[in-house]
Amino acid sequence: MYRLLNYLWKPAAIVIALVLIGVSLGASQADSTNAPILVVVNDAAPVKFGRYLGEILRAEGLNSFDIVDISTLTPAMLTQHDVTLLAFTSLTSDQALTFTNYVNGGGRLIAMRPDPQIRSLFGLGTAAGTWTDGYLKINTTTAFNSGVPGQGLTSATLQIHGTTDQYNTLAGASVLAQFYSNATASTPYPAVVAANYGTGQAIAFTYDLAQNIIYTRQGNPANANVDVDADGVIRTVDLFQSAGSGAPWVDRDRIPVPQADEQQRLLARLVHQLAASTRPLPQLWYFPGNIRTMLVLTGDAHGNPTGYYQNEINSINARGGKITLYVSQASEPTNASVQTWRSQGHEFGIHPPALHYDPNPCCNIANLAQGYSLYSIWFESVFSSPKSRTVRNHQVAWQGWTDAADIAVSHGLGLDTNFYHWGSWLRKPDGTWPHGYVTGSGQAMKFIRADGTILPLYQQLTQLVDEQMLTGIHENLTAAQALTVSRQLIDASQAGDYATLMTQFHIDYYNGGTQTWAEGTMDYARNNGIPIWNADQWLSFVETRHDSNYANIA
Repeated sequence: MYRLLNYLWKPAAIVIALVLIGVSLGASQADSTNAPILVVVNDAAPVKFGRYLGEILRAEGLNSFDIVDISTLTPAMLTQHDVTLLAFTSLTSDQALTFTNYVNGGGRLIAMRPDPQIRSLFGLGTAAGTWTDGYLKINTTTAFNSGVPGQGLTSATLQIHGTTDQYNTLAGASVLAQFYSNATASTPYPAVVAANYGTGQAIAFTYDLAQNIIYTRQGNPANANVDVDADGVIRTVDLFQSAGSGAPWVDRDRIPVPQADEQQRLLARLVHQLAASTRPLPQLWYFPGNIRTMLVLTGDAHGNPTGYYQNEINSINARGGKITLYVSQASEPTNASVQTWRSQGHEFGIHPPALHYDPNPCCNIANLAQGYSLYSIWFESVFSSPKSRTVRNHQVAWQGWTDAADIAVSHGLGLDTNFYHWGSWLRKPDGTWPHGYVTGSGQAMKFIRADGTILPLYQQLTQLVDEQMLTGIHENLTAAQALTVSRQLIDASQAGDYATLMTQFHIDYYNGGTQTWAEGTMDYARNNGIPIWNADQWLSFVETRHDSNYANIA
């Protein structure tokens, strides 16, 4: 069962007892009749990311919510919920009046880039233009009503991908996050602002949080199908590099910070605070029990001898860990070996290429879709067990912005590990290499297409990769230096990043310094009470947590 939290941001601790009745598992969407949270979206809006607010709530464990399109919204729907989230959309005059009356009547509203017609509800005054791709800084000491929502979150500036509306603030408004025009230059404009209006409460993100989370995690849509680094392979990392002479999509100085997760957590705290005066709001913790970090083991294999597999599996077994291995077409390992290793808790999946020449025309692979099809057929013909529902592509090859995710979905896969800490582009001008969160996140969340379709495939970043011990494309770290990286990420997660850390332990070169680093990483995790799971175990937990719900809160 999952731990439930009721966050409180007060000097004195207050214990609230929660009685939960009718907890359900397996619901595909939040469809309760009186959920605490209402998410209002506009599916006809030009930017179709509004429904991703629901995925953000689920990632934060706030699973009890309803979603309604604004075309069917009624004032009664607003009053039946404790808190309303309004996705970025323009409003008609009648809709603006509905939200104004709602807040005036005691309603609690959080809006993304609110329509100027209702800006005063949030303490927003005169407009001062817009800005594209700025930053924000969470105010970690600013109080709003009875709490300090930013307390304990990062004080670093965080990236915003997309447009921010710049407003002057009205007297009495609480600026919960400040807008920055770049990583160091503050402005007088708020990024998140809160106000009490009449008997109601209203909070505005002056940028579209949903779009920012999506773009931070999935990369720059303009780089889709572009081999930015001209290395001959279109990879996931191309989505995060710069096209031309501009700065990379992800600020390399911010890679150590889970930027997307920090911004989601601020939203979750604000939802909590607004709901608190009505009833306690249960929240599912990120991981099993009281765990603050997960270590998830994966590894790629490329036609390696059985003894190579056995060496790595022996090493992992000795530390109580489990691994998911992604295998290329080869004569080894045999089905008998794979079934023996599966009985020990390890899993095996496909490692499809996007391009492969074979003298036999039937086996040529010209694109990723063919790679998935041929590898799936091969796997099913050789092994008596089903392939893993998780995947990593050879060379972390990718297609489109989310086309590769569509291909994975069509083959029944549920978790993608292709977003990956790899490449010489990571090296900063001062010669140092950052480590952490290229996608801004240590959480598993679903992909979304540009048309607003949320895909049943989770993206999980792979942060700890053995390529860091290679030269040329990476740092050529020693085993001791690589272990320092692992320890730093684990320590930061334990201290508040709360991340799933995924590894890449290649079968190909799991020996010498690489094995020393891998074993040291697992030992450090074990000593900190951190579970060492395979990707399939992690996917099972993620899906169950995502689809859980709770009702009849008292």
